[in-house]
Amino acid sequence: EGEGGKLTIAFRGILMDLDSTLKISDIISGISLLITIVGGFFALYQWRRNIALKRASYINDLTEKIRTDPDIHGIVYLLDYNQEWYNAEFHESGEQERKVDKTLSFFSYICYLKKHRLIGRKDFNFFKYEIERILMNSGVQDYLYNLYHYSNKYDLPLTFFFLFKYGKKHKYFDSDFYCPTAYLRTNKYSHNLNF
Repeated sequence: EGEGGKLTIAFRGILMDLDSTLKISDIISGISLLITIVGGFFALYQWRRNIALKRASYINDLTEKIRTDPDIHGIVYLLDYNQEWYNAEFHESGEQERKVDKTLSFFSYICYLKKHRLIGRKDFNFFKYEIERILMNSGVQDYLYNLYHYSNKYDLPLTFFFLFKYGKKHKYFDSDFYCPTAYLRTNKYSHNLNF
């Protein structure tokens, strides 16, 4: 029992040392894992915060463009007060047509961002008033009527497509809008383009 007992006691001692070593290494591993998880959550929080700040900055840039770009600001003002602007001479006006097209393209781009969920509903609310006022404007409706039927006749993509799609989805266009001969029976639409 002498030497065998000593071996057993020594073997048990090694096992206890091994057991305590495993426990310490498990604790160290657990702490490391916890630090990694906390660090991961912090990095995710920072990343989401940076994305939100970039989005806010982008929305600010878009809203500032409406207020500071003289072409867009002037046309929004013209449309908001429903001043008459679309007639047979419009397509020969050059500068006026360029400004209107630039403005409608800008708001079509915003509708594109919304459609593809690149800006959220809350972000879109910054532009919703202007877009709805634009789509309610009789001149814009007449202009889009002409562009719509011209595009259909020549099988071309519709200019201001996403603005048009937003207007269609939210029912800004009456049933006459889709009829190419509606200009013959109503004063709401004209025939200024070759369709």
